[in-house]
Amino acid sequence: MREATPRRLVYCLPMRVLVEQTLRAVRDWIRKLGLEEEVGVFQLMGGALEHDWVRVAERDAVLVGTMDMLLSRALNRGYVASRFRWPMEFGLLNNDCLWVLDEVQLMGNGLAASTQLAGFRRLLGTARPCPSLWMSATAAREWLATADHDAPQSVLTIDSADLAEGLGARVRAHKRLEALQLKAWPRGGADAILKRHRPGTLTLIVVNTVERALELGRQLRKAAPRGTEILVVHSRFRPPDRRTIVKRLRSSPPAEGRVVVATQVVEAGVDVSAATLVTELAPWGSLVQRFGRCNRFGELAEATAIWIDLPEDQAPPYDPEDLGESRDRLRALEGGSVSPGVLEGLGPERPPTTTHILRRVDLIDLFDTEPDLGGNQVDVSRFIRDDADVDAQVFWRRWEGPVPPPEERQPVSEELCPVPVGEVRAFLRGSDGRGPAMRAFAWDHLDRAWREVGTDDVHPGMALLLPAEAGCYSAESGWDRRVDTPVEPWPQRAGLVEEDEGEALGGDPPQEVMGARVPLADHLAHVRDRVHTLLADIAPELTDWERDALLAAALWHDVGKAHEQFQRALLMGTSEEERDRFAAALWAKLPHRPARYERPHFRHELASALALLAAPATAHGLNGQALDLAAYLVAAHHGKVRLAIRSLDGEQRPRDGGRRFARGVWDGDALGPVPLDGVTLPRIELDLSVMEIGRGPDGRPSWVERALGLRDTLGPFRLAFLEALLRVADWEASAEESRGSADA
Repeated sequence: MREATPRRLVYCLPMRVLVEQTLRAVRDWIRKLGLEEEVGVFQLMGGALEHDWVRVAERDAVLVGTMDMLLSRALNRGYVASRFRWPMEFGLLNNDCLWVLDEVQLMGNGLAASTQLAGFRRLLGTARPCPSLWMSATAAREWLATADHDAPQSVLTIDSADLAEGLGARVRAHKRLEALQLKAWPRGGADAILKRHRPGTLTLIVVNTVERALELGRQLRKAAPRGTEILVVHSRFRPPDRRTIVKRLRSSPPAEGRVVVATQVVEAGVDVSAATLVTELAPWGSLVQRFGRCNRFGELAEATAIWIDLPEDQAPPYDPEDLGESRDRLRALEGGSVSPGVLEGLGPERPPTTTHILRRVDLIDLFDTEPDLGGNQVDVSRFIRDDADVDAQVFWRRWEGPVPPPEERQPVSEELCPVPVGEVRAFLRGSDGRGPAMRAFAWDHLDRAWREVGTDDVHPGMALLLPAEAGCYSAESGWDRRVDTPVEPWPQRAGLVEEDEGEALGGDPPQEVMGARVPLADHLAHVRDRVHTLLADIAPELTDWERDALLAAALWHDVGKAHEQFQRALLMGTSEEERDRFAAALWAKLPHRPARYERPHFRHELASALALLAAPATAHGLNGQALDLAAYLVAAHHGKVRLAIRSLDGEQRPRDGGRRFARGVWDGDALGPVPLDGVTLPRIELDLSVMEIGRGPDGRPSWVERALGLRDTLGPFRLAFLEALLRVADWEASAEESRGSADA
């Protein structure tokens, strides 16, 4: 049973507010069970992203996140993450996980993406089991049948015993349905709603767009009697402000009561119980969820659910046909109850419309994380949400000068506010009529500088820096283009280190190069030993040739650090006296940051892979695809050299002009002698002919042919999992070396 159970529970939800609520419950359960040391609990959602889960791949863990953050990572295009990190998260989330997808009626295109991924894991294979479970109160089994995934054969539902133990009161809770006729909506709606509000109770109004929520909130604040609390809840808040509002929402209402205007964020999972619910017309599944917030616990003798019809021009973001079906059902129910027991007999709504479906060729293409010749990446947002429902993340700062200085820190999770991509573009153009065109900036990982972003540069999941003077935000209303006062930036924490520090093409993460004095031979042995442990803990069922390749890759992964470019950069950060002392040995790390490489974009892992391919078979004992796999894993262990070997703009060219070059490595460069596993590797000359397309004169396959052959033989999920194992082992060994140095 233990071997058959995945070690990560991935709990995927369509909305941020559901993530926060679920996370609280899970952490409470883990605490009560006394399992905090054994089971990690991590949050993955826009504005609150815990990155360290990948560093403990062998540990049991629960990951709770939004479908944006989780599905984008499962598609190898993780939002708000360096592209060099994508393959690692892709490998870990498609292996050794139980995916639980909750409230699937709200997932749109993401539902089809989840079923297709489940189908591809079955068709293409994984290194560890990775099953999926879909949950909803209003979905049908047939919704889970897509091109490459059959509808599940079994369905788990609540039964009479569940109803007898406490759910019965909820299922039978009376909620009288009535219609509210208005000449104009939302204008004029505040007075009509306040007349139906009962002092001391909660009145919940659910509308379909943030714009209408903000407008109605403004009207209610002007018209409400003194002492009545007015809250506006939607998805476009910084996390601390959203938590403050949700905490107030959950508290007991004041004497005059509380009126809350919310968008779809309250449709599912929010445990509030309103005496009066007002909802705009919406698809049937959404209405059922909204009615669930009215007399939720069955504690009220009298409760009212009110619906407001919408003209066709106010139907977006929903399909008018879906609204028409709901309208017919509501009219038939008026005057009666909309309790769960009554609604269950009506059956689910029409299956959701999928505008983009993930195909096998799409998934295979996504395995390659290199940008195209224009520097662009494949946008996966169409597979995750409907076209008009994808977000970027924005944050506000103050700085001197026209452009933020490079020292301006990367954002922390608490200051990120999600905003739809289309609205960000309108903000930059000034085309929404609510203000002038504005400027925004994004961090360039290649040049390590902030660059101004144009409207065509904005894509889902990116983090954008805005000047505080731009306004457009308040703690009460969230993102709101009508707010023209400056935004108070979120306080910066002292000593904060950028998450992707060193993630430029020519840099290494800090743990790779700082914090310890480690000879190269020692580090190679440490990583090989760590891989041994991981193989026993989490991947015992790999084939012999995969295990041999992975262990060889661990032993060779940093051999390229023997290159004079790396050793010279490492020693340049020391004093002249130390330099003479350290120069007698080869080092993997010294306790300081190395100088810049003389050859821009130098990658030691490419030199390592070329050395492995050029070494005699007696040095590693591999051949055929086992050798190809070891070389690929070595090259890919920072996520920067994977399916192709290419030279980059700005590289230093060899003086003789006729030699191949790529990533700071030149054809004919030599490594060695290098101490390795108790022996000394002789001098090895690096051969870059593998970067050419097609087979070489000696019949050797090119790098691309080797890499694609591995992808197609092992499958993308299994190959990425092996990548992740080596990277985890490298990180853990480096962290242990740093701890040992500190203890010493």
